[in-house]
Amino acid sequence: MIFKPSIVARMWDTWLYYHEGKHYLFYLHNSRADVRWDGMSVAVSTDGVHFADHGPIIHKADDAVWLGTGMVWRVGDRFMLNFSEERDAVQEIFFAESDDLLHWRRLPDEEYICRADPRWYADEPTFTSQRWDCIWALPREDGAGYIGFLTAVAKDGPPGLCGTAGCVVSDDGRHFRAAPPVIETGVWGDRVEVGAVEKIGDRHYMLLGVGAMPLGARHSARLPAGEGGMVALNAERQAGPYRLDPMQPPLLSGSPNLYTYFARFYRCGAELLLNHHTVPRGGHRGVEDIYFSPLKAVRRDEAGILSLRWWAGNEALKGRQQPLVLEGCELYGLQGDACSLESSTLRLTAAAGGLAILPVQYNTARGVILEADLTLHGSEGPLYGTGLFVEGEAGNRGTLFLAQSDGRVSVGPYDGYAFKPEDAKPYRFSADEPARWRLLLRAAHVELYIDDELIQCYTMRHEPGGRLGFVIEAGSAAITNARAWEMSL
Repeated sequence: MIFKPSIVARMWDTWLYYHEGKHYLFYLHNSRADVRWDGMSVAVSTDGVHFADHGPIIHKADDAVWLGTGMVWRVGDRFMLNFSEERDAVQEIFFAESDDLLHWRRLPDEEYICRADPRWYADEPTFTSQRWDCIWALPREDGAGYIGFLTAVAKDGPPGLCGTAGCVVSDDGRHFRAAPPVIETGVWGDRVEVGAVEKIGDRHYMLLGVGAMPLGARHSARLPAGEGGMVALNAERQAGPYRLDPMQPPLLSGSPNLYTYFARFYRCGAELLLNHHTVPRGGHRGVEDIYFSPLKAVRRDEAGILSLRWWAGNEALKGRQQPLVLEGCELYGLQGDACSLESSTLRLTAAAGGLAILPVQYNTARGVILEADLTLHGSEGPLYGTGLFVEGEAGNRGTLFLAQSDGRVSVGPYDGYAFKPEDAKPYRFSADEPARWRLLLRAAHVELYIDDELIQCYTMRHEPGGRLGFVIEAGSAAITNARAWEMSL
């Protein structure tokens, strides 16, 4: 939503490194629209919001089909970077080093190469795939070198369920050798990808990207349609085994319709953040509007469950304040007396449901942020709610974000008559008490926070028409303290 390349054609996986007050954003790239991922680039920011693109730092070797993602860590006075390359359907991992995070030297392949070990991993093409990709390297807790976690496929296991989190170890942080997997084989399907591992509190957490869930693994998804996303496993020991806490919800959804993907942890001084990229409905093939998304703060509660929060640094996204006029809303499905304005409070009431669209046109190509306190009042009906509306091309068709009395916030298209949710997240709120909503909108990409908790990153089916509004369903609500800003991008 906030950054896309200006030098290469498009981006994919992202990761960051914080050094001397600067945020270094690394990303996998397609140098041209008609090639697969063939290199890595870097952009730099002083605030974590506004990035200057510095362009390519690593290119794939001429005989490699494509290049895969990696991460950056420090060894002594040098920075290290890993990346994979595929040849004849087999991936192997290679390395580069840098003195300044901007200029990188590929290390000699014959000495610095990490391969899958056939004792534990598929090391040649199979009827599924061979993966050996993206080491997330950390100093070992016992001080005996380094440990890394990566995407792999187990040598043995039930067909269709062999995807695994591989492990590598190193004595010097530069030469890595394979070690046994750190998650149970036969649980997650073939298409899993390790994003990152960090210690939070007294436990270690692994971000695991899970593709569309195959038969036999759908129970693990814990998402409405069984689609994949980024899940958080945890372990007592750094070396695992990592397992999913039954109470831990997915951190991001990742189906083809709600495509936010490949989250990574980001240590930024004393803060632990999370980053990811967002993809339009067309997916990554032939699509240039793939964006780096705003950073999120990671929170761990007393039960050890992770959630994502609004990062205070994102306040830098707020540019010029925009007009927000509550008077004269265009009403759909509501009678005139069902929408009233009293002392800067907009009140909505409906037996069925309807929209109140603000009489302001926003520049959604540049980006807009809307904040408001929404108070949902109790009702005797079986289901009631309130929320926000993003208009499509015109009128009362667009996308709804609806907080419902059944303890969920649902999101999806609204055709002027029926609401068709595509995703829902549990969110308990108290009737008659205000909740602070924050909506970030740029082109078809939307992020919603309630009381600073990330509810959903979402790619709409339509481009926004420029108007925003409020929705009420079978009840009443009050909207107060509404403000809007143009994004400072």
